[in-house]
Amino acid sequence: MILDRIENTGLYVGLNISLTAEHAEAAEKNYIIKSVPPAVSKVDSVVKSSFEKAFEILKDKSLATKQDGKYIVNDNIYYTIQRYTTKPMNEGKLEAHRKYIDIQFLLEGEELLGYMPLEGLKVSQEYDCQKDIAFYQTPGEITKVKLEPGMFCILFLNDAHQPGCCLTKPTEVKKIVIKIKTNG
Repeated sequence: MILDRIENTGLYVGLNISLTAEHAEAAEKNYIIKSVPPAVSKVDSVVKSSFEKAFEILKDKSLATKQDGKYIVNDNIYYTIQRYTTKPMNEGKLEAHRKYIDIQFLLEGEELLGYMPLEGLKVSQEYDCQKDIAFYQTPGEITKVKLEPGMFCILFLNDAHQPGCCLTKPTEVKKIVIKIKTNG
């Protein structure tokens, strides 16, 4: 998982994940990089160009005025704009994907996003290949990160995540979730 602010997307364009020097620099600047899966070092050029396109989309000022819904960019990338009310952590579900990397970007509101490495988690709902999602039992403690407007979170295939949770009380959010197709 990578969590950062939109103004820092230049660090991730052409994402090759040979970020050793960038990891150290990011840590010094208090960016949060929780995990980068070893398999991502083999990311192909289609995925790299998709990250570049995704960050272009996130910087598009017209996003704030677009209607909720699904927007198909090309065969390898699409995004959804969604509005919802956050819920307590105990009402959320850990989820993970096998085909698409998520980039979640908050336009309005604030939310907690739970995170756990996928390895070792117990499946609570089997993988649905049509929806590219499986759900997992939430262990006692998971890492929680706060998303606020202008922040994005990249969730790789080995990142179980629990989006849409409230910090203290339910609040309205507007979020963009970009899906980048992998070879997964």
